[in-house]
Formats: sequence, structure tokens, C-alpha cells
Amino acid sequence: MEIIYYWIADHIIEFIAFLLGIWGVWLEAKQKALCWPVGLLNIILSVIVFYASRLYADVLLQIFYIIITFYGWYYWLYGGENKTKRKISNIRFKEYISLIVVALLSGWLIGYLFSKYTNAALPYWDAFSFTGGVLGTYFLAKKYIENWIVWIIINLLCTGIYLYKELYFFTIQYFVFIILAIYGYYSWKKELRKITATS
Repeated sequence: MEIIYYWIADHIIEFIAFLLGIWGVWLEAKQKALCWPVGLLNIILSVIVFYASRLYADVLLQIFYIIITFYGWYYWLYGGENKTKRKISNIRFKEYISLIVVALLSGWLIGYLFSKYTNAALPYWDAFSFTGGVLGTYFLAKKYIENWIVWIIINLLCTGIYLYKELYFFTIQYFVFIILAIYGYYSWKKELRKITATS
């Protein structure tokens, strides 16, 4: 028990980020705008952990998250018709495919640059988690249901990365995120059916 206590004390920032992250994604699945400020706290702590672990693309991703958090927070509250709450919707298929291709190509380029010019631990995997995270967060901010599909894939990737880097709280967190993303997808799908039926 003492070993666990010292290990948690040694990883306290990661542990707090872990708790905030799970709470934030749960709130996203429930469509609560509180997810954005909770997420902001998670992001700030995650920057510290990722920088110390030399996961530089993840650091860049967290900086992007800070910016998109304010946008998503506003858009969820006032992005609907006549500045009302934003409703769940689908992204157009062509836009969806185009953005996925851009994310994959960007991931490869960023991975190459990190492998050539930095001491990044996992340059390509880290880069793909970065570009996928950007895509998933953009979709989430717009309240596109497809964000959950992207998050299922990215959370699987991140679970592997953090396990390899021995970031055990983040490994557990991202495994839980997979489950929450599946839950979020089906919860949003149910809501989307209601919206479609009444419009």
C-alpha cells in the first residue's frame, strides 16, 4: 500500500489530469458545456506531463486544445439557430473524408520532422495522435457525431503510446476514454435520431 501511495505522490499531476480527463469526457458524452472548463484544467496539467515525457506532438496538441476549448465552449452554448445551444449533427461525407486524408498526411509530415529534428520518443505515433486529436476536437467543437469515431481510434493509439511510455494513469485514462467514446457515440446517435424525427 505504501508503494502505491509513493507512486501516486510521485505522479500526482498525471493522476489529477487523469481524473479531470475522465470527468470531462463523461460530460462531453452527456452534452454538458461544463466539459470545456474541466477539459481546460486537464489540458494544462497534461502539458507538464507530456513535456517531461518528451511527447512533443502531444504538447503541441494540448496547446491546440486550449485554443479550441474556448471556441467549443462558446459554440456549444451559442452556435445554434439564433444563438441558441448547438444541436448534434452529421458532417458532410466529402468533408469528412477530405479532413481524414489531411490528418493522415499531416501526421506523416509531422512525424518525419520530429524524427529528424528532435529527440521525440515515438515521433510518428505521437504525430498521428496529434493530427487525430486535432480532427476529433474540431468535430467535437462543431458537435458532429463523427467525433466519437475519431476518438475511438485515437484513444486506442494513445493507450498503446502511454503504456509504452509507462504513463500508467494516462494508459488507464485513455482505455476508459475508449469506453466513454463508444457510449458517447450511441448516446449522441439516439439524440440525433430524435432531432431528425422532429425536424
